[in-house]
Amino acid sequence: MALHPTEKLACAGCGRELDPRRHAELVCDGDIFCDRCRHYPRLLLLPRSLEELEDWNRRICAAFGFPPPALVLEEAPPEEPQLLPLTAKLLMAEAHHGQGRITFYPPGRRLLTLCHELAHLMSGQDHTITWARTLAALVAWVKERLPEDYYTVGFTVRLLPTRD
Repeated sequence: MALHPTEKLACAGCGRELDPRRHAELVCDGDIFCDRCRHYPRLLLLPRSLEELEDWNRRICAAFGFPPPALVLEEAPPEEPQLLPLTAKLLMAEAHHGQGRITFYPPGRRLLTLCHELAHLMSGQDHTITWARTLAALVAWVKERLPEDYYTVGFTVRLLPTRD
C-alpha cells in the first residue's frame, strides 16, 4: 500500500521525517521514534521459546480483541543461501494474512518480532503509517507487562573528558 501524498510520519522525539517502509529505522514504542532518539528494551529482543511466544500471542490478541493467529516455527527460511551478501535481509518471520498464521525463523523468536507480525495482521497492511501505529500500541502494551530488567537497572556510563 502506497503512502498518501499528504500523509507524513515524524519522529516523536526529534521531528525527523520517517518512512514506515524503512521500518528498521523506526522504534515503535507507544509513539513512533527514529532509531537515533529511542531504542527497544533488551527484554523485547531476547530469544523466546515458541511456547512463550504462544502465551504472549494469546494475551496480546485478547487485549486487542483480535483472534490469535497460529504460530509456526521453521528451522530456516526456504532456499536460504549459505553466504549472504552484505545487502541481504535476514528473514525473521512472515505474517500470512489469508491463513491467520505467523511463521517464525530462529533469529525472529522475539517479542518484538511477534508484535511486528501481529501489527501486520491486525492492520491488514504492510509497512505503512497505520501498521507503525499498531506496532507502537502493541509494543507499549507488552512493555507494561514485562518484568523489570534487572540486568540494566542502575547501569550508567560515565564519560570522562579527554586530555589534550
